[in-house]
Amino acid sequence: MAMKTLTTEQKQALAALRASLGGISEQKRQAKKHLLAARQAIHKLLAAHPATIPQIADALQMPSDEALWHVTGMRKYGKVIESGEEDDYPLYALAVREEEPAAAH
Repeated sequence: MAMKTLTTEQKQALAALRASLGGISEQKRQAKKHLLAARQAIHKLLAAHPATIPQIADALQMPSDEALWHVTGMRKYGKVIESGEEDDYPLYALAVREEEPAAAH
């Protein structure tokens, strides 16, 4: 599904609404930054080789419950798949995505 680009008027209206609501808090900004950094680190780790949750947590020095939370979210949106089992833990790997055909011009 293609997203429509916003018109200049719509962008200005959204900017005015955000400003009237006080913008994004620093706490939310930092939480988003942490989320993106953790997901990128997991992506980079899994690009090298499949790993279990304990292996991901150890390699990235994060609590295992946080590693599980990130991997579960990545799995939900098709970025990560289960690719076997090791020591009674599922192995997670990056999902292989087929390239979408280029749009005809």
